[in-house]
Amino acid sequence: MAKLYKVVESGVIVMFMGQYEHTIDSKGRTIIPAKYREGLGETFVVTRGLDGCLFLYPSLEWQEFVDKLQKLPSSQKTRKIQRQFLSKAMEVTLDKQGRILIPAMLREQAGLEKDIVFVGMMNRVEVWDKSLLAKEESQEDDLSLDEAMDELDISL
Repeated sequence: MAKLYKVVESGVIVMFMGQYEHTIDSKGRTIIPAKYREGLGETFVVTRGLDGCLFLYPSLEWQEFVDKLQKLPSSQKTRKIQRQFLSKAMEVTLDKQGRILIPAMLREQAGLEKDIVFVGMMNRVEVWDKSLLAKEESQEDDLSLDEAMDELDISL
């Protein structure tokens, strides 16, 4: 069974969780929440996510993801998946204020304009447009969550 956390070089256990609201400026810069900075590292990867968000991966997690993509059998479906994630991936580096520049192509794809939300998702961080995340979350209800947990055999 995979661990839900990573021990990084500094010996710190990293598991991304929680939500943090921030803004993105007209140049595409945003502050990375302080709680996520050490786990992401000074340089990390931002790429297309699923459901309309972006994914932020620490370098080691990104490499593990790429390794999984490389091991997939060659097929049209595999190439499509690889293309969607790898062609949109960009390495970003924190500036002195703890900000990154999210490339315009990725901002447009995720509809990031001003108000954004960072969501910790164990081994990665999602970046959402605040209104899109609210819409996504309003579609979820306790009954559908309960059903999904039953299907995946998750009990509390």
